[in-house]
Amino acid sequence: MAPSPAHNALMQNKRRRGRTARAFLVAHSAVPGAQNLRQYEIMTFDSHHVDHHLYFITASICGWKHLFADTAYINIVLDSLAWLQRNKRMALYAFVLLPSHLHAIAKPRDRPIGNLLQNFGSYTAHAILKELRRDKRSDLLKFFHEHRRDSRHQHSIWQDIQAKNVYSRKFLIQKLEYVHNNPVAKEWNLAEDRADYPYSSACFYDRDEPAIIVVDDVRQYL
Repeated sequence: MAPSPAHNALMQNKRRRGRTARAFLVAHSAVPGAQNLRQYEIMTFDSHHVDHHLYFITASICGWKHLFADTAYINIVLDSLAWLQRNKRMALYAFVLLPSHLHAIAKPRDRPIGNLLQNFGSYTAHAILKELRRDKRSDLLKFFHEHRRDSRHQHSIWQDIQAKNVYSRKFLIQKLEYVHNNPVAKEWNLAEDRADYPYSSACFYDRDEPAIIVVDDVRQYL
């Protein structure tokens, strides 16, 4: 049987992610609160922390720019999620990375949801800006500067990251389906079968195949 598109993308990205994974480790071990990265991004959260709650997370690029059509920027976000999951900062139950935004279902393990997403947002904003400068993307650097949400900061990469408490089994099922159905929605049409879209956990649930990054099994809650 020929490898699936998701499997091919998994192997390709594993070969490419060493550099950003090392950078993420340095950033998070050196600055637990990501305080010296906050010049790049300030986050607010539409949630309150409850230890046993899961959260439905949405992180969108300012101006809905399609940064995640480029593998370098995709890897920054995937490496960040993978590091947080692997180092037991959170359980990652589902995700989809679309060209302009991320949806995920996750549960913090050792800190409030706001702190977790502050770390994620600050690190990824810093890494994205570094990549934009490396790529000499003066157009996007200018856009993110002109559309910064706080004049004290040089750029804004993310819109406010939103995290909604998952209060019920019904809400969890609804959001799990929403996350995985995004790539096949008519406004995106990124795949014919949602499990074929490589930057998603759909293949883990639909086919029992490994996702491009490790996910925890949310079915224990269903």
